[in-house]
Amino acid sequence: MLGKLMKYEWKATWKLLTAANLLTVVMTILAWCMIHAVEYSSDFRMVDFMAVMVILTYVLSMFVVYVGTAIYLIYRFYTSTYGDQGYLLHTLPVDTHHIIIAKTLVSAIWVGISVILMYLSVLVLFMSSGDAFFNMMEGMVDAIEFINGEEISVFMLVMTLIAGIFSIFARVLKIGACISLGQLSSNHKLMCSFGWYVGIYLVECVISGVYFVIRLAFEEFTSQGDYFPYFSTQWETTLLAGIVSCVAFYILTWYVMSRKLNLD
Repeated sequence: MLGKLMKYEWKATWKLLTAANLLTVVMTILAWCMIHAVEYSSDFRMVDFMAVMVILTYVLSMFVVYVGTAIYLIYRFYTSTYGDQGYLLHTLPVDTHHIIIAKTLVSAIWVGISVILMYLSVLVLFMSSGDAFFNMMEGMVDAIEFINGEEISVFMLVMTLIAGIFSIFARVLKIGACISLGQLSSNHKLMCSFGWYVGIYLVECVISGVYFVIRLAFEEFTSQGDYFPYFSTQWETTLLAGIVSCVAFYILTWYVMSRKLNLD
């Protein structure tokens, strides 16, 4: 049943989101062409003007695609779970866990695709600039050669990637949890969902701030602190926070959907 739910969710979202990601590809190609046109053109004023316009459009399209994907997935979750389509969904002989997992996996896959395409797009444009790209990469390698005194290894890179994946799942589940908690209100459910999101975000900021203060104090006390505690990338912290957030938001979503469902 989980596979059927994921297949249905994918078929309901792939057309619009595929078109959005194709926009990223098209704008990347146009920007790449304009960068090379500037290098070989003799009419610098006209080409430079066109290049600036294309780059600005490229940046705007990246923003629109990223924000638009998030808004569409939020809208899709709300309408298919608690909107008019929710009546049909919750009458099916489907376990609540399967519903949550299917929607979370499909949404996370689309978010991952958008993020990967954007990173690749930026890399392509940097590579088209020639030496600037290689100088930037050399600087990045020198900057991250050691993190907290530990040499970067394949294991660390893999675990950082896994931590990033859990972060994506946590963000998707947080949206689902906020929308679900908003359904507990009899009126203004969308506004309540937004209020829950702001409240949870503030709590996360407070917890994060307290963590960094305690960590900095501990490092100073033990005389082993680094000079950039806020910029060091520790996959352990990111992974733990992602796992805890996924569990907490999943439980909240499941509780509301299975015990406090209100489609009025």
